[in-house]
Amino acid sequence: MTAEPVPPFWFGQRQCKLEPLEDGVYRVTGPNLAEAFISVRSAADDRWAPVFRSSKDGPNLAESTPPLDTAREAWQAAFELYRTQVVV
Repeated sequence: MTAEPVPPFWFGQRQCKLEPLEDGVYRVTGPNLAEAFISVRSAADDRWAPVFRSSKDGPNLAESTPPLDTAREAWQAAFELYRTQVVV
């Protein structure tokens, strides 16, 4: 079981929406922003990695290295990947 995502402050300021889908994947939308899909996955040694995709079943488009210690940190990194790749 992973921690639930907690959107960062800027997320609400940009009027972004977070919609849960199946399997821990969330659709991220916002005014004048491209749709994206974020999630976290367990990595080696009980660590976590964020996942950022432009389509629900597409490839992971950006990575945060090294893997993170907690699922919460991975969620924060996933939001940051969305911000740097889409919001800019």
